[in-house]
Amino acid sequence: MKGMIGLNGEEGGTRVSFPSNGGRKTSSHIRNADMTPMHPFTSVEGAIAAIDALDRGLREFELSVSDNLQDYLGVQMAQITDRALARGWEPISFMQKNGFRRYRFKAMRRA
Repeated sequence: MKGMIGLNGEEGGTRVSFPSNGGRKTSSHIRNADMTPMHPFTSVEGAIAAIDALDRGLREFELSVSDNLQDYLGVQMAQITDRALARGWEPISFMQKNGFRRYRFKAMRRA
């Protein structure tokens, strides 16, 4: 992974990593930095559209989701995660921020 590049629109934010040709190298200062402010997605449809727009060849990406989408049953996040799983990415972690969660996804292993 060479680094994280921000993709921001009016609603929502996604960061993606692009595979490097020479293997997986990550600079610690890039990995730990909040480089670009990400506005969290406030709708399930917006988050799903962002996932659908991502290149299937990505190894890793982050998705910011507003706390307003965190319902007590987890249905809205299940819809978002289901789309990521269907496209070949699995959730690996999340960080709670002020008013949103930043979820990290990575490519699933091929059998």
